[in-house]
Amino acid sequence: MASVLLGSTSPGRVIKIKESDGVYDYIVLIHGYPAAGRTLVMANNARKGPGFNGTGTNPKNDNTYEGGTGDTWLNTEFFNGLDSAIRNQIAEVPILQYKNGLASNPRTLYRKVFALSYPEVVQSASTSGHKDGTWIPYFDSAEKRAGHGTWWTRSPNTNSTNIIGVNNRGGIYSESTNTWNPLPAFTLPSTLYVMDNGSVTTNTAPTVPGAMTIPSSISGGSTITVKWGASTDAQNNLAGYKVERSTNGGSSWSQIYQGTAVQTTNLVAFGTASVMYRVKAYDEEGAESGYRTSSQVTVVNNRAPGAPPAISVPNTVKGGASLTVSWSAATDSDGNLSGYILERCINGGTSWTQIYKGSALKYTDTITKGWTKVKYRVQSYDAYNAVSAYTTSAERTVENNTAPTITCSSADGANLGTKSSGFSVTYSVNDVDTADPLTVTEKMDNVVKRTFTAMRGTNNSFSVTGEYFQKLLNGQHTMVISVSDGKVTVTRTLRFTKSVTSCRITLANPLEADAQIKKAVMSITRNLPADAEFQVLVTNNANDPTPVWEDITRALEANLNFLFTNQTAARGFAFNFIVTARRGPSGTGGSISSIGGAFE
Repeated sequence: MASVLLGSTSPGRVIKIKESDGVYDYIVLIHGYPAAGRTLVMANNARKGPGFNGTGTNPKNDNTYEGGTGDTWLNTEFFNGLDSAIRNQIAEVPILQYKNGLASNPRTLYRKVFALSYPEVVQSASTSGHKDGTWIPYFDSAEKRAGHGTWWTRSPNTNSTNIIGVNNRGGIYSESTNTWNPLPAFTLPSTLYVMDNGSVTTNTAPTVPGAMTIPSSISGGSTITVKWGASTDAQNNLAGYKVERSTNGGSSWSQIYQGTAVQTTNLVAFGTASVMYRVKAYDEEGAESGYRTSSQVTVVNNRAPGAPPAISVPNTVKGGASLTVSWSAATDSDGNLSGYILERCINGGTSWTQIYKGSALKYTDTITKGWTKVKYRVQSYDAYNAVSAYTTSAERTVENNTAPTITCSSADGANLGTKSSGFSVTYSVNDVDTADPLTVTEKMDNVVKRTFTAMRGTNNSFSVTGEYFQKLLNGQHTMVISVSDGKVTVTRTLRFTKSVTSCRITLANPLEADAQIKKAVMSITRNLPADAEFQVLVTNNANDPTPVWEDITRALEANLNFLFTNQTAARGFAFNFIVTARRGPSGTGGSISSIGGAFE
């Protein structure tokens, strides 16, 4: 139901007042009558009362208002016919009357309902030079005065002239009854709310909303949240809030919200110079509180930078290892790009964790073993912390296998130096993934020497000895030890240089003889340079602790039989030889391809 705050109405507004036989129109005449806080209202149409015939035989000549039938009727029958809620709000006010029209006989009467005086209706009007009221500006035209007909006033009569429809004795004159009907007037509290059904309420406005807050930093084109404290209402009929915005420092306002919430959102258009907000509460009767106003905030009209064009993540991602994520540089139309924010998402989830913020275009991340998947996204930000959209990488599957290890006294790529005789390299292999079998392969100069399944932590030997070493040519050689767990292969590469400048050839086991060995013959196929040293020794008591070695070199070169000088053998006669060759000053190498011979 609509209502109006009486004190907020303009003079001349029509309001509804409930009387005993219906709802009638009343005119709001003036506020502050007879003092602040009261509003004077008057019936829009005359009432048919008992007439105002006073004490004289001719009502026109009756100069007495006080105690007359009209005065009595207004404050009894008419007053009692008003709605009780309205009667309770009507208070006695002082009104001035000159009894019998004599300036020497002024009277102040106290009435709840009364008729207006002639000077209150007609500006500068007087009766015999006396005023019994002050002109009410509502009656500023003859049309307004005449619009209510010829009606009775409380001013004393000095003549019978009707002034623009207003008779100084008032009322709508009836020749048949010699009576004039009144336009009742009374005052009501200016704080009263008048309903459109003619009833009134003493409703009070809600309290001013509490503190109003807006962000201290606002970017043009962003949506902000405006908040305020709740109001209270003595009648518990708070209906909601109205929020207004000003973009010109408070010179003008526009409503952006009406409702029951204590916060709202608002889009601040790009290009807005500044913004401020205010809020007021209202109740179900339409009563409104005062405004609560926010601070004024200067809007930052900064554009967010562009997103980085691309992001790169290695195709192979290993648990327990690190990788480098890189991205392309972004652009910023305002020229205030500050850096990038990199985030990571794991295991196919939807939550992201920031792992880097700065101006670089790459970041090295550590992958925790056990993750199943990983992906990254990057956005740029500027000096005002405005951020771009994200650029997101492809999702990578994490390989959680741990590579096997090789433990060796020589580091990968080590040079073992020059070798003139056979040698061995000791090493062991291991793997924390205990279920994985370990296959070891040894290679010499990219040729597999052997392959075997190794025990974890057990020493193994890569042997380069004996005939194997002998068959290697002088020069640089590469040894490779590799171990595989079926998923990853780890290698250890070693290098050495073979440099053999002499050789010594003998039988590992002497040749036994049944009788004394007296002579021998040797045949050796060789290719030796002229400056090479070459010698062949033979013995016929090879089993003795100290065999007797005799030089057969010249006999061999002459292709002659050789006769032994030794004729004793403590442990029986047995044959053996020693062939020795050594490079000469030229350093030129040679070869021995076969050794043959016989003895008897």
